[in-house]
Amino acid sequence: MPESRCLQGIWSSPWIFIFAASGSAVGLGNIWKFPYLIGENGGGAFLLIYCACLLLVGLPILMAEVALGRTVRSNPIDTINDLSERRVIHRFWVVVPWIAGLTGFLILTFYSVIAGWSIGYFERAISGDFVNISQADAASMFDRLLASPGEMLLWNSIFVGLVVLTVGQSVTRGLAALVRILLPVLIVVMLILAGFSLEEGEALEAIHFLFRWSWQDITFGVVLSAIGHALFSLSVGMGAMFAYGAYMSKRMSIARACSAVVAIDLIVSVLACLVIFPLAFAFHIDLDSGPSLAFVSLPIIFGSLPAGQLIGGFFFLLLVIAALTSAISMLELFVAWLHEKFYIARFKAALLLGGAIWFVGIAVLLSFNHWDRKVLFGLNFFELLDQLTSLIMLPLGAILLSVLVAWFIPRTVLRNEMITRQVSHFKIWYGVLKYISIPVLIVITVAGWIGV
Repeated sequence: MPESRCLQGIWSSPWIFIFAASGSAVGLGNIWKFPYLIGENGGGAFLLIYCACLLLVGLPILMAEVALGRTVRSNPIDTINDLSERRVIHRFWVVVPWIAGLTGFLILTFYSVIAGWSIGYFERAISGDFVNISQADAASMFDRLLASPGEMLLWNSIFVGLVVLTVGQSVTRGLAALVRILLPVLIVVMLILAGFSLEEGEALEAIHFLFRWSWQDITFGVVLSAIGHALFSLSVGMGAMFAYGAYMSKRMSIARACSAVVAIDLIVSVLACLVIFPLAFAFHIDLDSGPSLAFVSLPIIFGSLPAGQLIGGFFFLLLVIAALTSAISMLELFVAWLHEKFYIARFKAALLLGGAIWFVGIAVLLSFNHWDRKVLFGLNFFELLDQLTSLIMLPLGAILLSVLVAWFIPRTVLRNEMITRQVSHFKIWYGVLKYISIPVLIVITVAGWIGV
């Protein structure tokens, strides 16, 4: 008997799912955020804890989200409704996909603005604006961008438009076709840039900083930062993997596919550090300079290199590609739901949601200039959205989804999804999810809420 098919389509091969899920996981968080988090949190100590978090928290929860998505072969909201109507679970759990979808939607409202910065800096790089640029000029360039709502709106509009055009297509013609091309291109370009950086920069010093660690470098703050970034980096808790799981063939092993996704996510993060750190050490750039590392410090480096115009252009093109592959997954949950529930064409659904994201994005970009005033809790609008999603909604969605799978979905249902091929491996995954991933996630999340 042929397997049931999702209305949106089915990934044609395991590698298409891996590329799509990896594209969702690999984003600005890997190339822009991960290197400065490494710099702020002691280098190798953060990398070590991050790997442990991926293995013990991120991977089990990722597998749970994909498995839940594949149970009914529908969008996440209707999947939970279907399971509740069959009395498999209580109707209360419908809050899970709504929290996940809303989290992705809100993140995309400011994620698209930052992605727009990458488009703007790609244009500056290929135009030669980085050539022989000084520290003061680089800082001034970034400040001028933030002070220009018109320019930010232009780049943001272009980025949101690209996301809408991609998601508006069918799964096979849009998502699958894009990630089949972009993800391999991203990895190949990163390998080239990393090779150049290691050759031209301080390779030994960078490798020493990235991989060496000591016990005194491991603090609760490092653990908190690592686990938070692991969830964000894997797109866990935003419903993206939930939706992508519905398009996954029943013949695919969830454990193998998700392990490949985690491996690709980690490889890209480490490659990003190998692109940035050798050059940063060679030019005496502070690695703990935070979010400005990519948009202030790196242009100075690129402007001083013989091939800096080309290298800088490639780097910011990477940021755009990574942001695009992640952004399309954040929009997919609600696009699939509107398409299946109300029979709205995918492109129209994507256009409606993209328009809403673009509109909220105006308030976000204005919070960097004309509306840079405190809205609530001493935070402006951008800071409020960032804190709300990263500290509350994202971990809350991941916790609820994990608890649902581990404690309320019958084990027979999960076994039927062929999460792993071996019964013993299934028991290990189930035990780790239930007794390690969920408790650790709850403790870290509560600690973050109370400011420990």
